[in-house]
Amino acid sequence: MSSMPQPPASGSRAMTRPKPEDPALTWARETLGLAPGAQAESLPGGHGGQAWLIHAPDAPGEAVLKLAIPARDGGDERLIAREAIILKALAPYDLPVPEFIAVDPLGQLAGTPALLMSRRPGRLLAGTDAIRDAVPAMASALAECQLRTHNLVAGRRWCPWQPAEGYRVPSWSTREALWNRAIRVVQRFQPPRCDAFIHRDPHPANLLFEEGAVTAVLDWPHAGRGPSGFDGARMALNLCCLVGLDAAATFRAAFEERLARRHDPLLDVYAACEFLPDLNLDRTATALSIELSRNQARGRLENFLADAMRRMTSRRLS
Repeated sequence: MSSMPQPPASGSRAMTRPKPEDPALTWARETLGLAPGAQAESLPGGHGGQAWLIHAPDAPGEAVLKLAIPARDGGDERLIAREAIILKALAPYDLPVPEFIAVDPLGQLAGTPALLMSRRPGRLLAGTDAIRDAVPAMASALAECQLRTHNLVAGRRWCPWQPAEGYRVPSWSTREALWNRAIRVVQRFQPPRCDAFIHRDPHPANLLFEEGAVTAVLDWPHAGRGPSGFDGARMALNLCCLVGLDAAATFRAAFEERLARRHDPLLDVYAACEFLPDLNLDRTATALSIELSRNQARGRLENFLADAMRRMTSRRLS
């Protein structure tokens, strides 16, 4: 999910406030030159960390403090340092991304790895209708990011989240033949060429909007050199699982048009297999005010995969 979504609208669940003496909050206030009375409110946490919105009555703007999820809770504390590197690398490109302010990569001052960045304007989308309406804007924003940063070398080089040799038909599936064919594809074809700079993990909850336009592309710790169409594949897959296959098709067509190149369905197969052995979009769906059952998401994932395999009919599987 987004590293710094807007506070909930009036009437929604109230945000919690961190303790004033929290070392991370103290570090952030001192770094920003704010008085001890500066306020901080906890924002809905993303997959990579917990975020706090920091503001003061006499401050010119607001900042976001992102904290690593501890390793003992299943987090990767290295993501904070990685995202800081990417934000600094993106600074010259005039993109709708947060501005880097400061980082404590080892948590020596903040008590845990922490990243301080500017707050971008905009709000998360809410509901499937809003997401469908915003699909063209999503495609335009992601394509623009890729076009402007095409030659950027920073971050981690793309590779599947897990080795393809370890893929197995998921235990919950009744479409064994589909998965076996897809796994055979990713195991036998050459990996896609890393010919662009990509976000790596885009989805609707990583975007903020204002008046129908994308005002922020968030959560960059996994960015780096990767296949030029992979962001399109990941976003299309997430749209399919959250909303439906038609939204994925609409996004793919708009993304292809903006990049002026045909999308490779092999990237869609890779993206789908990365969800093995199972997918969990509960947090993302909640952030976007979508009711989504696990079985519903699984069925849509398989529909996406089947569609990708149909579009690969011109490729030899031997």
